[in-house]
Amino acid sequence: MTDSWKDKFVKYFALTLVAAVFVGGLLVAWPTYRRGQALRRNDAELSRRIELKRAEIAKLLDNQRRFKTDPDFVEHIARQNHRVFPGELVFMFNEGK
Repeated sequence: MTDSWKDKFVKYFALTLVAAVFVGGLLVAWPTYRRGQALRRNDAELSRRIELKRAEIAKLLDNQRRFKTDPDFVEHIARQNHRVFPGELVFMFNEGK
């Protein structure tokens, strides 16, 4: 049962053809795979930034609620911005002189 040279040629040709199709498929799929990785990294970064913005919005909504319900909070913010009540006596100090 020896194979003739034609049978060997067909066998090797088929094997080479299968290997070439496999390698070609990898070469075609590689850029898509890399792009998918980049998109997943981008998605993770955007998700992180969304969570930061959600936390910032929650803090702003809490401050907004406190402005409506907490007079001490309003006074605290006003004092931070150098606001005073009408008729209130204010002492200004010059530091370093």
